[in-house]
Amino acid sequence: MVPASEHPSHTTSKKFWLPIALLTVFYLLTHVLSLTLLPVFADEAIYIRWAQLIMDEPGRYLFFALNDGKTPLFIWLLLPFQYLFSNQLAAARVVSVLVGLGQMYLFGYLTHQLGGRVKTVWFSMLLISLLPFWYFHHRMALMDGLLTLWLSVALIFVIKLTKPDTFSEATLWARRWLILGLGLSFGLALLTKLPAVLSLPAFGLFVFWPSKISFKTRFQLALQLGLGLGLGLGFFGLLKLNPAFGQLFSRGSDFLYPWREVIFHGQWRQTLPNIPTYTSYFITYLTLPILLFSLTGLFLKTHQRTFHLLFWAALLFLGPICLLGRVVYPRYLLPAALFLTLSAPLALQTVLDHWAQVRHQLAGKAILSLVIAILIGNTLATSSVFITQALSNTTAIPFVPADRTQYLTEWSSGHGLTETVALINQTTQTTSLAVATEGYFGTLPDGLLLYFHNRPVDGLYLEGIGQPVASIPSVFSDRAKNFDRTWLVVNSHRLRMTLPPASKIAEFCRPDAAPCLQVWDITPLIKN
Repeated sequence: MVPASEHPSHTTSKKFWLPIALLTVFYLLTHVLSLTLLPVFADEAIYIRWAQLIMDEPGRYLFFALNDGKTPLFIWLLLPFQYLFSNQLAAARVVSVLVGLGQMYLFGYLTHQLGGRVKTVWFSMLLISLLPFWYFHHRMALMDGLLTLWLSVALIFVIKLTKPDTFSEATLWARRWLILGLGLSFGLALLTKLPAVLSLPAFGLFVFWPSKISFKTRFQLALQLGLGLGLGLGFFGLLKLNPAFGQLFSRGSDFLYPWREVIFHGQWRQTLPNIPTYTSYFITYLTLPILLFSLTGLFLKTHQRTFHLLFWAALLFLGPICLLGRVVYPRYLLPAALFLTLSAPLALQTVLDHWAQVRHQLAGKAILSLVIAILIGNTLATSSVFITQALSNTTAIPFVPADRTQYLTEWSSGHGLTETVALINQTTQTTSLAVATEGYFGTLPDGLLLYFHNRPVDGLYLEGIGQPVASIPSVFSDRAKNFDRTWLVVNSHRLRMTLPPASKIAEFCRPDAAPCLQVWDITPLIKN
């Protein structure tokens, strides 16, 4: 047991709170600076537009996300910030920054609940501020950070229900509140993103945390956990009152293979070979030393049961994704990073505690200290490089290949959108303009439309016409004839029309010689 005087909850001195304040300032500075330097990503554009549509017609669009297989909580959280900021992308990303700040505090509390002392709590909070996996997703207007936040809250209630040295001390009334808290937090996780359901086996594993209890007591513990998680599922089930609930599961096949196809038709031969790729995501974004610290915990005698719980909880979350995954991006794996990151500082604390008690081994202590210093230095250096590039040169961010493709080089990257918005604003000051874009939603046209919300656009008509662009639909052409000029905004690799080279107004190319965003003047084509 850790002495009460060493626990954060019993420490009120400046020696404890000053580092917390400094960590908060460090977090905010590194996360808010250059927040919009990376252009808007396709999913961000969609979420922001949905929030703006709710602002315009809440009765019609409040649950619109269900139609695209998304739960709406994150979209709802974007709403107030769209009113507070003039830059819509910054407004949305600030939500994730605040989510990350909450995650940092929660992570410190979780570390404390698992036996971490004050300095271990500080170190764990620093990891949330620095590690690329956490840093990047706390600067993007995506659902995964909020999902992991609610799962972290749920994990707190799971720990309080099952913690070996305290679970038997809680009164029946207190346990009821813990069950309700678990149900609410897990329900909010489900309202944020459906993959929250993958955490059920991970949370259920904590039934085996206490080692010396009777079968009856463990069964009661399982019932309490099940009741809490069941309440969360019931809370989520309230969405069934909305007519669009059936659409919520319509997009699953885009990302996962049907389990029957995987098990009975051999599709696992395609999915399981991707495990080394998923492992590389953790090595790159959590850094190899943090993973090594996490794995070290499995072989430590002190608190070994806790380290095994955290490790296997991560694997239980990852298992269905590895087995069924059709399209898997690193952000889908962020909740598993919660368990792995938690394990690392606790393992480091245990190793240092063990060697502090060993006498007459000065050489061994010196070597161990050097190894730990090198490993921590590697993590700090790797994270610093990532953060520096994110704040100054996004094209040089050391992404894994999958992320480099989606955030920098493919159609999903919003490179050139703000420049195109500036061109449109400049042109519409003197003439009316109709703009056709490739696609129907996503990077185009949502990535443009989000910047014109609640702004005077009487002389502007902007609409998506699908992709690839081989012709201009008559519906758009007929309306565009009422405007002085007509433009086409399209990615170079999705343009199937032959247009006069002189009609190209602008071109904004992505890194690595990737496709360019092009702006064409097609006024003669429309007028004729």
